[in-house]
Amino acid sequence: MEVVFGGSIPKDYNYLDENEDIFGIHFEDNKLRIALSDGASVSYDSKNWAKALVDYFIKTGAGRAFDIKKVMLTYYTEMFKCNDMTAIQKRGLRVGSFATFLGIEYSYLNNQARIIGVGDSIVVLLSDERFVEAFPRTASEQFDVVPQMFSTKNRGNLFFQHAKERSRFYKIWKLKDVPSPTLLCMSDALGEWAMREMERGNSEVWAQLMSINDLRSFWQFVHVKRLEHAIKTDDTTLITVRL
Repeated sequence: MEVVFGGSIPKDYNYLDENEDIFGIHFEDNKLRIALSDGASVSYDSKNWAKALVDYFIKTGAGRAFDIKKVMLTYYTEMFKCNDMTAIQKRGLRVGSFATFLGIEYSYLNNQARIIGVGDSIVVLLSDERFVEAFPRTASEQFDVVPQMFSTKNRGNLFFQHAKERSRFYKIWKLKDVPSPTLLCMSDALGEWAMREMERGNSEVWAQLMSINDLRSFWQFVHVKRLEHAIKTDDTTLITVRL
C-alpha cells in the first residue's frame, strides 16, 4: 500500500484556514483508513463538524454500526462549553451544522475495500489507470443534485437511522480480480470534473490525476482548471492510494 498524494486547496487562496474540506489517512495493522468530509459553508461551524466525522471514522472504521449519535456527542462535548457560549454560537447550534462524508477502510488480509458514502465526495477505483467504478456518485449529472449530509441535529440524520435505509450508503469492493488497484478520493468539485472528462472521452483524465504527487503540482492543476472554468471554485481535495 502506498499513499501517493493527499492534499486540499481552499476555495480562496488567501484564506487557507477557511478550507472546510477535512481528510485523514491512517494505517493500522493490516488496514488502511481514509476519511474525507466536506463541511457545508452555509451552515455554522461546519469545519469542526467535518473534523469530528473524520476523526471518528479514523478511530472506528467502516462497520455498519457507524454511530452518528456518538459523533454528535463528541462534537458537542469537545467543541462547546455551554456556560461560555456566545449568542451567535447558540443560534448556530440550534440550526445545526452539515457535512458530507466519505470513509474507506481497506483490509490487506481479505483484499477488499469497505466504503461509506454520504453526499457528493467520491472514491474512484482504477485498475492499471483504467476506470472500474465510482461511489457514491457514478455520473457527472448526479452532482447537480443537492447532496445528503450528516447533521449535528437528530432530525437531519433521519435518512441514516434504520439499517434498511443505511445500506444504500455502503459499498464493498472485492479487489481479488482487480490488477494494480488504485483509489482516488475527491471532494465534489474535482469529482464532478473527473467524471465529466471521462464521459467526454478524455482517456488521460485518470493518469493526469495519478501524476499529481505533491501539493505544488496539485495547486497548479487546480488553479489552471479554475481559470478555464472547468472546475468550480470550491474547497478541493484529492487523495491517491495505490493498494
